[in-house]
Amino acid sequence: IANFGISAGQFVAVVWDKASSVEALKHLVDKLQVLTGNEGRRSVENINQLLQSAHKESSFDIILSGLVLGSTTLHSAEILTEIARILQPGECLFLKEPVETAVDNNSKVKTASKLCSALTLSGLMEVKELHDRLLFVQITGKKPNFEVSSSSQLKLSITKKSSPSVKPAVDPAAAKLWTLSANDMEDDSMDLIDSDETGKREVEGTDKLPTQVGLLKLLPGRCLPLCQLPLPWDARLQTRGKDASE
Repeated sequence: IANFGISAGQFVAVVWDKASSVEALKHLVDKLQVLTGNEGRRSVENINQLLQSAHKESSFDIILSGLVLGSTTLHSAEILTEIARILQPGECLFLKEPVETAVDNNSKVKTASKLCSALTLSGLMEVKELHDRLLFVQITGKKPNFEVSSSSQLKLSITKKSSPSVKPAVDPAAAKLWTLSANDMEDDSMDLIDSDETGKREVEGTDKLPTQVGLLKLLPGRCLPLCQLPLPWDARLQTRGKDASE
């Protein structure tokens, strides 16, 4: 009992069965009273009445089950779940139970590994064997630092989507002016213009200045006419002659 970590002020539950020695049970309770002191509390529960005891959740710091001399307690899944419910989060159960050395599906007695699995399924963690004495095994399990089957609301940071910005109204005349039609893509109606290293362009031809010049869209290897703009009379441009080389 000294290895169970029981200290003053703790609440301890002792689970026993009808095979337990009455004198051994009384002796165990007396030891617990010395360890827990006047501020502590001891509760003795018969395993057959544990489900009807109506203890509140997280009532005990430590639970000892099947540890009374002579006990042959078999812990069902319901009993293990109830023990996990009334155990304080982060605290331990110390359990002793007879086990089988081989798997027998027709027997209520479990193997040590199946008993450990049953403790884990009940909601306990860090389940491990402390002693294995032939047909008995002593096991401990620790309850997580939260209530089994507890839930809490997750706080999610959700940013509201901003409403799409309103596009400015487009002048229909301007849209028509800058729209490239399918007819503008015909290569036969396009003329290439040469440029020097500085990127400036010259138009050679007759002495007469045209009143309009085509606005061209440059593409790799060719130009596309987009619209016609008025040409200032003082612009230094000359029209390309029909016999100019490409």
